Formats: sequence, C-alpha cells, structure tokens
Amino acid sequence: MQMIFILKDGTEKTVDFEEGQTILQVAEQNGIPLHSNCEGFGICGGCHVIIENLGDKLPEISDTENDGLDKAKNVTLKSRLACQVVLSMNLNGLRVKLV
Repeated sequence: MQMIFILKDGTEKTVDFEEGQTILQVAEQNGIPLHSNCEGFGICGGCHVIIENLGDKLPEISDTENDGLDKAKNVTLKSRLACQVVLSMNLNGLRVKLV
C-alpha cells in the first residue's frame, strides 16, 4: 500500500506502508522530516499533520490525541497527530501534508 507525503516545500513523496504502522513510523522509515519530541506518545503535538483525503476512513481521535493537538500550531479540522494514526488497508492513497 502507498501513501503520499506533501513536504513543506510542496514536493510530494510517495512511500509504501504496512497495515498497523503509524504515519510517524512510515515517515521515519522513509527519511521524511517529521519529528516527535514525546517519542510517539501523542502528548507534544510535534508530529501534527494535515490529512488531505480519506479523513472519513481514519480512526477516531482519542482524548490523548486531542490533548496533543491543543499544543500544536495552525490546527484545522483536518489535523491529526502522525504518531496516533494507525494505518489500515483502506487508507491506500492517503495524502498527508506536513505542517
């Protein structure tokens, strides 16, 4: 399965992912500059991303993720924490914009 990262300079990078990985794990494995100060526990807001499509297929936002998003900047209705979104087969083609 594949997903597309939209980097801060506007370029796109298509990468493979496996079911059960988080967006943050996929980014780290592919050299995408997306970092988390809390090591993926969803509390720092550092891995804030914008989901450009398939948002209705994502798992619901947990209370932990909501609290982490409170610490992020420029949050929108399409904002998620990359460390908290667990990928599934129905997310093939997901587009994720770095903030």
